[in-house]
Amino acid sequence: MSFTAVVSGETAITARGPLKEAAERALGRLWIDQVPVRLASEDASLWPSAATAGVDGRPLCWPGQPGPGRAVLDRAEELRANARAAGLSEVVLLGGGAPARAAELIVNAHRGAAGQGPSPLTVLDGPEPGPVLRIREDDERLGRTMVVVTGDDAGAETLRQVFAEALAEHGLSPAEVERRFVTVAEPGAAAAKHAMEAGHPLVEAPAATAFGALSPYALVPAALAGVGVRTLLEEATAVLPALTRPENNPGLVLGAILGGAVRAGRRATVLGGRAEALPGIAGWVAALLEETAGGLLTPVVQTGGMPIVPADDLFLVTFGGRPHQDDATVAGPLAAQLVVWEYAAAVACYLLDADPLVPAARPAPMTLDDGTGEPLFTDGDPGRAVEVHTTVPALAGASGVEELLDALARGVGADGHLALVAYLDPDEADGQGAQVRRLAALLAARCGRPVTVGWGAPPPAPGNDRPGAGVYLLVTGNVVRDVPVPGRHHRLGVLQLARALGDARDARAAGRPVVRLHLQDRWAGLTRLLDAARGGG
Repeated sequence: MSFTAVVSGETAITARGPLKEAAERALGRLWIDQVPVRLASEDASLWPSAATAGVDGRPLCWPGQPGPGRAVLDRAEELRANARAAGLSEVVLLGGGAPARAAELIVNAHRGAAGQGPSPLTVLDGPEPGPVLRIREDDERLGRTMVVVTGDDAGAETLRQVFAEALAEHGLSPAEVERRFVTVAEPGAAAAKHAMEAGHPLVEAPAATAFGALSPYALVPAALAGVGVRTLLEEATAVLPALTRPENNPGLVLGAILGGAVRAGRRATVLGGRAEALPGIAGWVAALLEETAGGLLTPVVQTGGMPIVPADDLFLVTFGGRPHQDDATVAGPLAAQLVVWEYAAAVACYLLDADPLVPAARPAPMTLDDGTGEPLFTDGDPGRAVEVHTTVPALAGASGVEELLDALARGVGADGHLALVAYLDPDEADGQGAQVRRLAALLAARCGRPVTVGWGAPPPAPGNDRPGAGVYLLVTGNVVRDVPVPGRHHRLGVLQLARALGDARDARAAGRPVVRLHLQDRWAGLTRLLDAARGGG
């Protein structure tokens, strides 16, 4: 048999060729170490972070466990009923990471292709002013919007203050503004304290981790958008018995495929295939693997940054793909995939000796204390030019953007990847999302290596990351219309640039080659970069 298949209910996992062989080798260790039972019992000895949290008495969000989400179902449904009674039908989520991507996935999957079903969910996980302006300046939209805060950092609190001021200017009383916000946070966290001080409803949750698809961090915003999360949890719970057995365990096999592939030297997984039924699943899986594996496994979403030249260190995982042709395939309904992928990520981390419960990296301090000097060179007409900032000696001799991209592509190396991080507006229609993804695809073709796309995301945690494996290309841009921060002398655009400069500093400190391209005009600058990436001069 050229491939192996594991089917549990409606969930099917397949692997073929070298991936099949690597997974079979890894499964032996997983069975001997009783990983299925230990995961199901939330055995704190699996990872140092779990043991530390246990000593501290802090419950964590564990992979594929519906308990924390089930505990807040009644509260979430009560909040949804109150929101509907007040005419609130749209949700803005202030938070980031895999749990926010899971909330987005859940809502989009239930909305369907025609946009029917739950209300839209907008995720804001950084200080980019564009999405905020589109909501704030649309009176009708702002009037029906509820805000859920799941981020526990200064950036999320800043955005909360911005929306509170916008709602007050919209004519709402202080009591009405209070009812527009819901905070999901660990008791005692900064976000919980802010909620109590402001009088917002608070939903308590375990400490956030990347394993949050069935936690309050994802389910509360999804419920407020109109998703029947009680049914979702019931469907997810039905999958759990399959994850405790050593045989025919889809999560164990998928984890063995992922971890076994990396152990066999295949460190980058391309996520693709036919995912129309679950729009956004590749993005959530990429966020989950990136946050848990800490750089040991590099996920690349096929819609942008697909490597043109096959390589021995890459493997393809497709959603509903072709078992006889693709390296590995995953198929199944939403609830099952949420459970199976989280479980698989945990299993892969166990095989790779990575700790997936390490607290997420905090955004870099928002201070303009680095990288504000003169650019290495400027390419283009004044006001529309691309400014190039880098301290990489191999790039210092470039005289134009195309020459720089050539040198950058060579610097990625035969076993590296390029991390394209854009501090711009990710919206595909109104922002720069489509252009950035085209740029990623062109750069992948240019260097023949994977290109990951991030939006204002810090580099992977250095504790697990491979030294020297990633080259970072950061893209920042001037803001035409900005948003003031209440009680401060700066605006969101300033915070966006400050975050980029802090992330660049941290990446350099971790030994990464870093290039920052600043666009004096975002649209003109991206057009110039696309031309240069195509080789158009």
